[in-house]
Amino acid sequence: MRNRINKYHIKVEFDKKRQECQTGDIRATYPFSQGYEDDFDFSNDHFTIVADRSKVHPDGEILSTSANTLNTQILKGLLYYYAIAKDFPRIKKISITLSRARKADFAYTECNNITQPIVNPGQKVFAFNANDIKIIFEETDKGRAIRIALSYWLTGISTQERYYRFDRLWRSFNRLFLYQGNTAKEVDGMRAMRQFIIDNPLIFPQTLGITDAYTPHELRSFKWRQMILNDYDTQKKTKAFHDFILRYHDAQVMDLFNEMLPYRIDNLRAEGLDTAVTTHIAANRNPVPIEKIPLLAIKYAYFIRNKMFHGEIPDSTFKVHTDENDILIDRLNTILSTLIFELITHSASLR
Repeated sequence: MRNRINKYHIKVEFDKKRQECQTGDIRATYPFSQGYEDDFDFSNDHFTIVADRSKVHPDGEILSTSANTLNTQILKGLLYYYAIAKDFPRIKKISITLSRARKADFAYTECNNITQPIVNPGQKVFAFNANDIKIIFEETDKGRAIRIALSYWLTGISTQERYYRFDRLWRSFNRLFLYQGNTAKEVDGMRAMRQFIIDNPLIFPQTLGITDAYTPHELRSFKWRQMILNDYDTQKKTKAFHDFILRYHDAQVMDLFNEMLPYRIDNLRAEGLDTAVTTHIAANRNPVPIEKIPLLAIKYAYFIRNKMFHGEIPDSTFKVHTDENDILIDRLNTILSTLIFELITHSASLR
């Protein structure tokens, strides 16, 4: 094991004081640290990292090489500061000094050209509690998943372009449900996240407040017919359509399904599944509000994501006027941004 005789002092300064960011000391390991920890200290207008390493980094390498562990730690600190700030910070200066025994200190000059992670002078709708977000300092599967999700979430909520926002938010959500499902397969991850949401309604008061406030007209405004015809486009997928309907029990969702049935009733009859579906819809007339979250944030949003990602529809930004698709994307963005915030806030409840 090489001795860690090189002490790096890193200071990241921001544009103004933010009292909510003055949280003090945090110790954190780094990739392949073998138990060694770095010292973070968060003040209202800056944070510092004191890190011992065996390697001397050439000037220009620390910030420009993502593989080195000092870069990783700086990004952790930035994610933490940005997550708990009530607005979008702007980096003013980054200073790095290397101290070695019996040698002169070396000050890095690579910090003159800083790329701002986020450019947005406005206020944030969400700010995390400092204790809820400390998971990002951990070198665990969960810590890494939350860091990735948080990076996309912060970028998503900061942009004004709605379709880019949707793309960033979906990537954030994707990382969370793949982690929850302990899988690389999207369908398995979405199934695990759906069950987690259904089982934990108390975790999602803000998201529930959004989806449960939809009027029947607003809920019907989503393009359910297109989704059904796309996702269950052949006779072979009729059983999957049957299973999809039987997974839900909310009365308002049943009303939606009742309106969808004409598009696939012949297929259901051909497979002998029509009675089971119509009986299920008629029998479930009580509200189960939590079900609308996975219906919209997972099932419907995944349908939209695939249409965009695979280039099955024209670029949604290539237009001369706002249309109904823009309104629906705005609604999905509101749901996803809130849902992801609540998932990360309650990451201790994830597996």
